[in-house]
Amino acid sequence: MLIYHIDSRVEAFSTERCDSLDFPVLLPRKQTHGLQSAVINSLSDESVTDGVDALITCQPGLRIGVKTADCVPLLLYDPSSEAIAAIHSGWKGTLGNIACITVARIADELGGDPARMKAVIGPCIHIEAFEVGDELYEKFLLAGRGAWCHRMPKFGSDADEKWHIDLPGICESQLLEAGVKHIEKRPECTYSHPDRFWSARRLGPDFADQRILNCISLLP
Repeated sequence: MLIYHIDSRVEAFSTERCDSLDFPVLLPRKQTHGLQSAVINSLSDESVTDGVDALITCQPGLRIGVKTADCVPLLLYDPSSEAIAAIHSGWKGTLGNIACITVARIADELGGDPARMKAVIGPCIHIEAFEVGDELYEKFLLAGRGAWCHRMPKFGSDADEKWHIDLPGICESQLLEAGVKHIEKRPECTYSHPDRFWSARRLGPDFADQRILNCISLLP
Protein backbone atom coordinates (compact mmCIF):
# COMPACT_ATOMS: atom_id res chain seq x y z
CA MET A 1 0.00 0.00 0.00
CA LEU A 2 1.29 3.43 -0.93
CA ILE A 3 0.70 5.84 1.98
CA TYR A 4 0.52 9.62 1.43
CA HIS A 5 1.38 12.19 4.09
CA ILE A 6 -0.85 15.00 2.90
CA ASP A 7 -1.62 16.47 6.32
CA SER A 8 -1.85 15.33 9.92
CA ARG A 9 -5.65 15.61 9.68
CA VAL A 10 -5.86 13.24 6.74
CA GLU A 11 -5.36 9.56 5.96
CA ALA A 12 -4.70 8.84 2.28
CA PHE A 13 -3.37 5.90 0.28
CA SER A 14 -3.41 3.95 -2.96
CA THR A 15 -3.59 0.18 -2.97
CA GLU A 16 -1.16 -2.04 -4.81
CA ARG A 17 -1.89 -5.38 -6.46
CA CYS A 18 -1.80 -7.51 -3.33
CA ASP A 19 -3.59 -5.16 -0.95
CA SER A 20 -7.02 -5.94 0.48
CA LEU A 21 -9.11 -3.62 2.65
CA ASP A 22 -10.96 -4.67 5.78
CA PHE A 23 -12.85 -1.39 6.19
CA PRO A 24 -15.52 0.35 4.09
CA VAL A 25 -14.66 2.90 1.41
CA LEU A 26 -17.33 4.79 -0.52
CA LEU A 27 -16.52 4.63 -4.24
CA PRO A 28 -18.46 5.93 -7.23
CA ARG A 29 -20.96 3.27 -8.20
CA LYS A 30 -20.17 3.91 -11.84
CA GLN A 31 -17.31 6.06 -13.15
CA THR A 32 -18.01 7.39 -16.63
CA HIS A 33 -14.84 9.35 -17.49
CA GLY A 34 -16.96 12.49 -17.15
CA LEU A 35 -16.67 15.72 -15.19
CA GLN A 36 -19.38 15.28 -12.55
CA SER A 37 -18.78 15.23 -8.79
CA ALA A 38 -20.94 14.43 -5.77
CA VAL A 39 -20.81 15.82 -2.23
CA ILE A 40 -21.16 12.89 0.18
CA ASN A 41 -22.25 12.95 3.81
CA SER A 42 -22.43 9.25 4.71
CA LEU A 43 -21.94 5.75 3.34
CA SER A 44 -25.67 5.65 2.64
CA ASP A 45 -25.20 8.33 -0.05
CA GLU A 46 -24.03 5.70 -2.53
CA SER A 47 -27.14 6.28 -4.65
CA VAL A 48 -25.88 9.72 -5.73
CA THR A 49 -22.49 8.40 -6.89
CA ASP A 50 -23.77 6.80 -10.09
CA GLY A 51 -22.04 8.39 -13.07
CA VAL A 52 -19.68 10.66 -11.13
CA ASP A 53 -15.89 10.73 -11.28
CA ALA A 54 -15.15 12.78 -8.16
CA LEU A 55 -16.35 12.49 -4.57
CA ILE A 56 -16.21 15.29 -2.00
CA THR A 57 -16.94 15.16 1.73
CA CYS A 58 -16.45 17.13 4.93
CA GLN A 59 -17.43 14.21 7.18
CA PRO A 60 -14.63 12.99 9.49
CA GLY A 61 -14.13 9.24 9.42
CA LEU A 62 -15.81 8.75 6.05
CA ARG A 63 -13.40 7.17 3.55
CA ILE A 64 -13.99 8.10 -0.07
CA GLY A 65 -12.08 6.99 -3.12
CA VAL A 66 -11.90 6.38 -6.85
CA LYS A 67 -10.85 3.35 -8.89
CA THR A 68 -8.04 3.55 -11.45
CA ALA A 69 -5.90 1.29 -13.61
CA ASP A 70 -3.79 3.81 -15.62
CA CYS A 71 -6.05 6.89 -15.25
CA VAL A 72 -4.84 9.67 -12.97
CA PRO A 73 -6.07 9.62 -9.34
CA LEU A 74 -6.11 12.95 -7.51
CA LEU A 75 -6.55 13.14 -3.73
CA LEU A 76 -7.23 16.59 -2.32
CA TYR A 77 -7.50 18.18 1.12
CA ASP A 78 -8.70 21.72 1.85
CA PRO A 79 -7.89 22.97 5.39
CA SER A 80 -10.19 26.00 5.00
CA SER A 81 -13.41 24.01 4.61
CA GLU A 82 -12.12 20.71 6.02
CA ALA A 83 -13.16 19.11 2.75
CA ILE A 84 -11.49 16.23 0.99
CA ALA A 85 -11.92 14.96 -2.56
CA ALA A 86 -11.04 11.89 -4.59
CA ILE A 87 -10.92 12.50 -8.36
CA HIS A 88 -10.68 10.10 -11.30
CA SER A 89 -9.06 11.84 -14.27
CA GLY A 90 -8.65 9.67 -17.35
CA TRP A 91 -7.78 11.23 -20.68
CA LYS A 92 -11.36 12.47 -21.11
CA GLY A 93 -11.48 13.92 -17.61
CA THR A 94 -8.06 15.47 -18.07
CA LEU A 95 -9.07 16.96 -21.41
CA GLY A 96 -12.21 18.39 -19.75
CA ASN A 97 -10.25 19.58 -16.67
CA ILE A 98 -12.14 17.71 -13.95
CA ALA A 99 -9.39 18.76 -11.51
CA CYS A 100 -10.16 22.48 -11.88
CA ILE A 101 -13.91 21.87 -11.89
CA THR A 102 -13.73 19.96 -8.60
CA VAL A 103 -11.46 22.52 -6.96
CA ALA A 104 -13.89 25.27 -8.01
CA ARG A 105 -16.84 23.39 -6.55
CA ILE A 106 -15.11 23.04 -3.18
CA ALA A 107 -14.30 26.75 -3.23
CA ASP A 108 -17.74 27.94 -4.39
CA GLU A 109 -20.01 25.62 -2.40
CA LEU A 110 -17.97 24.78 0.69
CA GLY A 111 -15.85 27.90 1.18
CA GLY A 112 -12.59 26.28 0.23
CA ASP A 113 -9.36 28.14 -0.48
CA PRO A 114 -7.37 26.69 -3.40
CA ALA A 115 -4.18 28.37 -2.20
CA ARG A 116 -4.33 26.28 1.01
CA MET A 117 -5.34 23.01 -0.64
CA LYS A 118 -2.95 20.06 -0.70
CA ALA A 119 -3.05 17.44 -3.43
CA VAL A 120 -1.47 14.12 -4.37
CA ILE A 121 -1.30 12.83 -7.94
CA GLY A 122 -1.16 9.07 -7.46
CA PRO A 123 0.18 6.18 -9.57
CA CYS A 124 -0.97 6.34 -13.19
CA ILE A 125 0.32 5.77 -16.69
CA HIS A 126 3.24 8.08 -17.51
CA ILE A 127 4.20 9.68 -20.79
CA GLU A 128 6.65 6.96 -21.87
CA ALA A 129 3.84 4.37 -21.90
CA PHE A 130 0.87 6.49 -22.96
CA GLU A 131 1.07 6.31 -26.75
CA VAL A 132 -1.85 7.91 -28.63
CA GLY A 133 -2.98 8.50 -32.19
CA ASP A 134 -2.92 11.76 -34.08
CA GLU A 135 -6.62 12.44 -33.42
CA LEU A 136 -6.23 12.42 -29.63
CA TYR A 137 -3.02 14.45 -29.84
CA GLU A 138 -4.90 17.09 -31.83
CA LYS A 139 -7.63 17.26 -29.16
CA PHE A 140 -5.04 18.05 -26.49
CA LEU A 141 -3.28 20.48 -28.81
CA LEU A 142 -6.53 22.38 -29.37
CA ALA A 143 -7.08 22.40 -25.60
CA GLY A 144 -3.77 24.21 -25.16
CA ARG A 145 -1.88 21.19 -23.80
CA GLY A 146 0.57 20.69 -26.62
CA ALA A 147 3.55 21.27 -24.31
CA TRP A 148 2.76 17.96 -22.61
CA CYS A 149 2.69 15.98 -25.89
CA HIS A 150 5.91 14.56 -27.36
CA ARG A 151 7.02 12.25 -30.16
CA MET A 152 8.52 9.13 -28.60
CA PRO A 153 9.09 5.46 -29.53
CA LYS A 154 6.79 2.75 -28.22
CA PHE A 155 7.54 1.88 -24.60
CA GLY A 156 10.49 -0.50 -24.33
CA SER A 157 11.31 -0.48 -28.02
CA ASP A 158 13.04 1.42 -30.81
CA ALA A 159 9.89 1.54 -32.94
CA ASP A 160 8.95 4.59 -34.97
CA GLU A 161 8.02 7.56 -32.84
CA LYS A 162 4.37 8.38 -32.17
CA TRP A 163 2.61 10.90 -29.96
CA HIS A 164 2.75 10.38 -26.21
CA ILE A 165 0.84 12.47 -23.66
CA ASP A 166 1.90 13.36 -20.12
CA LEU A 167 -1.43 13.01 -18.28
CA PRO A 168 -0.08 13.50 -14.72
CA GLY A 169 1.88 16.53 -15.92
CA ILE A 170 -1.27 18.06 -17.37
CA CYS A 171 -3.19 17.35 -14.16
CA GLU A 172 -0.44 19.05 -12.16
CA SER A 173 -0.63 22.09 -14.42
CA GLN A 174 -4.42 22.20 -14.07
CA LEU A 175 -4.21 22.12 -10.28
CA LEU A 176 -1.68 24.95 -10.39
CA GLU A 177 -3.95 26.94 -12.69
CA ALA A 178 -6.81 26.37 -10.23
CA GLY A 179 -4.68 27.94 -7.49
CA VAL A 180 -3.46 24.79 -5.73
CA LYS A 181 0.15 25.31 -4.69
CA HIS A 182 0.95 22.22 -2.62
CA ILE A 183 1.11 19.21 -4.96
CA GLU A 184 2.89 15.87 -4.64
CA LYS A 185 3.20 14.02 -7.94
CA ARG A 186 4.08 10.39 -7.43
CA PRO A 187 6.78 8.92 -9.73
CA GLU A 188 5.21 5.46 -10.09
CA CYS A 189 3.96 4.51 -13.56
CA THR A 190 1.26 1.85 -13.46
CA TYR A 191 2.24 0.43 -16.86
CA SER A 192 5.94 0.19 -15.92
CA HIS A 193 5.37 -1.71 -12.64
CA PRO A 194 3.18 -4.75 -13.41
CA ASP A 195 4.34 -6.38 -10.17
CA ARG A 196 2.89 -3.50 -8.12
CA PHE A 197 -0.05 -1.93 -9.98
CA TRP A 198 -2.88 -2.87 -12.29
CA SER A 199 -2.64 -1.41 -15.78
CA ALA A 200 -5.52 -1.64 -18.23
CA ARG A 201 -3.22 -0.93 -21.16
CA ARG A 202 -0.70 -3.59 -20.20
CA LEU A 203 -3.36 -6.22 -19.39
CA GLY A 204 -5.21 -5.61 -22.65
CA PRO A 205 -7.83 -8.34 -23.23
CA ASP A 206 -7.11 -9.80 -19.77
CA PHE A 207 -8.25 -6.59 -18.08
CA ALA A 208 -11.52 -7.08 -16.18
CA ASP A 209 -12.29 -5.80 -12.68
CA GLN A 210 -8.71 -5.19 -11.54
CA ARG A 211 -8.43 -1.73 -10.03
CA ILE A 212 -6.25 0.40 -7.79
CA LEU A 213 -8.23 2.05 -4.98
CA ASN A 214 -7.19 5.61 -4.21
CA CYS A 215 -8.69 6.63 -0.86
CA ILE A 216 -8.76 9.59 1.48
CA SER A 217 -10.47 10.38 4.78
CA LEU A 218 -10.53 13.05 7.43
CA LEU A 219 -9.43 11.65 10.76
CA PRO A 220 -12.20 11.71 13.43
